[in-house]
Amino acid sequence: MLQSCDHEQTRACRPSDPGRQASPTRPTRPRRRTLAATAAATALLLTAVLAPAPALAAAVPDRLQPALPSSVAETVISAAQSKIGVPYGWGGTGPRSFDCSGLVQWSFRQAGITLPRVAHDQAASGTRIPYSSARRGDILYWSNRSGYVYHVGIYLGGGRMIDAPKTGDHVRERDVTMYNLGGAVRL
Repeated sequence: MLQSCDHEQTRACRPSDPGRQASPTRPTRPRRRTLAATAAATALLLTAVLAPAPALAAAVPDRLQPALPSSVAETVISAAQSKIGVPYGWGGTGPRSFDCSGLVQWSFRQAGITLPRVAHDQAASGTRIPYSSARRGDILYWSNRSGYVYHVGIYLGGGRMIDAPKTGDHVRERDVTMYNLGGAVRL
């Protein structure tokens, strides 16, 4: 005995308006991404978001980033030099101890310029320029391979800077260390 196969047949969706397409009789499932496609999309997004900015800043001509007025730069440098010999203190914002970003923040504050607290944020506060274009009073920054800025100092010119280097050390003038130097920031 043969059974009817009517339950296996589907009704065709016909538009009631000849200019419109019919809607499906059942909701369609959203497309599922494979794990590899999701990982590739995430990696692409992270690469775009976390790309270090120095490469972009280097493409901008130096004439577009005027240096700080010399009176402001000298106020910043004088403030930093007045703290030579003060001990390094992790998280120190002065006046009795400084870490690198605390010294930069405090020195610029003496000239009326407000900067964020940490080195990474300070390096994002101005226009990033190559070290070769640095002028007296610019902020120098050091970064790791991923572009995270972990150290800052104030450029004095002539390959010299002032900074608060590390635990056990003190605020001092020294030669610019080229190892992992990311560049300079002009405010």
